[in-house]
Amino acid sequence: MRSPGLLRWAIPVAFLSAAACASRGTAATEPAAPAPAAAEPAASVQPPAEAVRASERVTLTGTELGTMWTFENPPLDYWQSRYGFRPTAEWLEHVRLSSVRYGDSCSASFVSSAGLVMTNHHCARECIEANSSARDYVVEGFYAPTRKEELLCPGLFLDQLVEIQDVSQRVQGAAPSAASATQIAEAQQAEQAEIQQACEAASGLSCQVVSLFHGGQFKLYKYQRYEPVKLVFAPELQAGFFGGDPDNFTYPRYDLDVSFVRAYDADGTPARTPHYFQWDASGADENELVFITGNPGGTSRLVTVSQLMYELRLRHPYTVRLLELEVGILKRIAQQGPEAEKQVRDRLFSVENALKAYRGQLGGLRDTLLLGRKIRWEREFRQKVEADAARRAQYADAWDRMAEIQAEKLQVAAHRNLNDFNFRLAAPHLTLAGMLVRYIRETAKPEAERLERYRGENLQQIEQTLNGPTRVNPDFSALLLEAQLQLAREFLPPDAPMVREAFHAGESAADAAHRLVTETRVDEVDSRRALMRAGPAALDTASDLLVRLARVMDGAFREAERRLNDLEARQSVQDERLAQALFAVFGTQLPPDATFTLRISDGVVRRYPYNGTFAPPVTTFHGMYARSAEFNNEMPWTLPRSFAERRSAVALTTPLNFVTTNDITGGNSGSPLIDREARVIGVAFDSNIEGLPNEFLFSTEAARAVGVHAAGITEALRNVYRADALLKELVGEEPKKK
Repeated sequence: MRSPGLLRWAIPVAFLSAAACASRGTAATEPAAPAPAAAEPAASVQPPAEAVRASERVTLTGTELGTMWTFENPPLDYWQSRYGFRPTAEWLEHVRLSSVRYGDSCSASFVSSAGLVMTNHHCARECIEANSSARDYVVEGFYAPTRKEELLCPGLFLDQLVEIQDVSQRVQGAAPSAASATQIAEAQQAEQAEIQQACEAASGLSCQVVSLFHGGQFKLYKYQRYEPVKLVFAPELQAGFFGGDPDNFTYPRYDLDVSFVRAYDADGTPARTPHYFQWDASGADENELVFITGNPGGTSRLVTVSQLMYELRLRHPYTVRLLELEVGILKRIAQQGPEAEKQVRDRLFSVENALKAYRGQLGGLRDTLLLGRKIRWEREFRQKVEADAARRAQYADAWDRMAEIQAEKLQVAAHRNLNDFNFRLAAPHLTLAGMLVRYIRETAKPEAERLERYRGENLQQIEQTLNGPTRVNPDFSALLLEAQLQLAREFLPPDAPMVREAFHAGESAADAAHRLVTETRVDEVDSRRALMRAGPAALDTASDLLVRLARVMDGAFREAERRLNDLEARQSVQDERLAQALFAVFGTQLPPDATFTLRISDGVVRRYPYNGTFAPPVTTFHGMYARSAEFNNEMPWTLPRSFAERRSAVALTTPLNFVTTNDITGGNSGSPLIDREARVIGVAFDSNIEGLPNEFLFSTEAARAVGVHAAGITEALRNVYRADALLKELVGEEPKKK
């Protein structure tokens, strides 16, 4: 599943300088959404009345927190009662060691004893792109028939979880009993860092302290890291992302979203991997048990109702608008020509993916029944706490304290985000102005009192930037600033200092951005040097409009960040109390929220209600060719060239994609789907649109994980790409081709 995690804006400065000029007013390509405050009281974390009423009539399933089980606490009794399957310790160890974490964003698995690894095409895109200077392997696809032809994936590593150790007492006891919330958070962070460093020094492994149940447990995960990694096979983009953004997070699907890489040892030989998944192209029948092992990135199922209200009333609407604006900017850049399109295509892919995910999650937050189920679950949990005198004394007020924190965050978070000079779509002119203002203010202090970035070598780098020439495209800078100002108008109150300083009466965000960028002299080195010589007092009387805006934003940011950091520290304390209450009531019967660490999820292949009928449990190559024909072979449903050329060789009834009730989220991309014999039957690559609200509460009514079927991968390798050596390594026999 493509992760909705947000990326920083990163386009080469040389490209920005050379990019064709963008006209004003193009950042927002969709109608502006109203600020959340227009629909809800700004500080309200009370759920809607209709959701409270719905909570009285909903029925809980018992799996509201999902099925992302940790390997140290597998639900053996649950699997036995539900599926009649109780895996052995050896089975679980083999499955754990056959699964790997792919870099810092995806999942994967070993599928041969010679380090061959299967993941998704969209996970491997960074590697494919890095090797696409002479030939565009993203568009064309890539296959290395021999080991010598495999291509290095720069910076890529694979992590295999080899050992787990409980360090909860050590981390939770790191701070003295009288410590403040901030001191507790800092002490625990320092202790985790010390544990990790000592582990790596003693073991030579890659070590990570993982917080589970929002601080209720801390586990030390030890990883065998494999690097370097080389690219073996990737289909062309049109096969790996057939249907493009319109079909993303939907089903039925017809994607060959798979790639293969190989782990190597430091001596340059393929890694020896005795634990790997055997290949089974026959797959699983409908209602048959399947497991997904992977590294889900994050879920929010253990949060309180008040925390969901914070998401509903600020964070998710804000994130959706931010991504909408970014998509508009990226599309504008892509229209400048083929080279510009190539520069931004990976980012556009990621941002469109994130936008669709956050929109789906926001739809879930607005779902009365979902909120009703969450309210009901929390009410029953609180009742169990209240029923025991000891639990009541320890934990009963945690929910009310959490609600107070969320109400304060609603007042602060947008101020912190929108006054940030490192804003996601930061305009170069505003970044320069902010750097200048902070340099002047910080260098007036003794070095020990300055922000870390304005000390030592960091300060020297800033001085070089401020004292050197700058090349920034003013039109592009205005486009980015427009987005930030548009969000400020929508999510900050009219009397916010940033809003008052940035806008003239009746002025649009586009006009304000254009005025600020064209009238500033912050991009002129002599102007910057003059202010640097004049010192802090000159900031109060500066005439440069962008410097004045940066001065106001700097003050607002510092205050908002101070308040938000305090709120986050207080929240972490309540998170830990709620986690302890959860253990007191349920023990280890429930799975923790996702943390981008290895989990195993159970499910079955199953159709689901769809558009008045049913979505099929399996799609076939027939569907890919039919969908292309139904759209007259237009993009993004144009047939991949290899599939068009080899149509007569493809067995059209072969399964291509399929759906299961397994629990996945962002980070599970590339996760293997395996049967009870630990044979790989597919690779997970997405959720359907109905599954996006599972971020907050798990359901299998219509939510599904979407995978590429092993039979479809086998058919494509054999009869479309004729990847004989790869196929032989997977299936262990000479391939039979048409």
